[in-house]
Amino acid sequence: MKSVVVEIALLKNKSLPELQEMWKEYFTEPTISQNKEFFVSRIAYRIQELAYGGLPKAQQKLIAQMYVPPDGRKNLPPTGTRIIREYQQVEHSVIILNDGFEYNGMKYPSLSAIAKKITGRKISGRYFFGIDKQGE
Repeated sequence: MKSVVVEIALLKNKSLPELQEMWKEYFTEPTISQNKEFFVSRIAYRIQELAYGGLPKAQQKLIAQMYVPPDGRKNLPPTGTRIIREYQQVEHSVIILNDGFEYNGMKYPSLSAIAKKITGRKISGRYFFGIDKQGE
């Protein structure tokens, strides 16, 4: 049996198709990534996890809590994502922040506040920017 260090070091010499096959051995969920570094880093972590054990449950819980969005921010694209919507022949760009949204250099608490600013009427920001339609 190869040592963990040697097995991980050999990953960098493998081709993308070889890494994709290895992925199937280590993970049950498929991936659509075509990035070799993605496969190397994830497979290397999984090899170590199987050899030495994963993170303690307390640390797993702490990490999971760090990434749970507050109510109303569920199913939003990641922080830093730019949402673009054309309305009345004008392109409007919003950046998702950790604690709100940026539009025209101003910070807003919700997408609905931005949609109201743009349209002049009360409207769901998620609807206006097509957030709920992305999964369809």
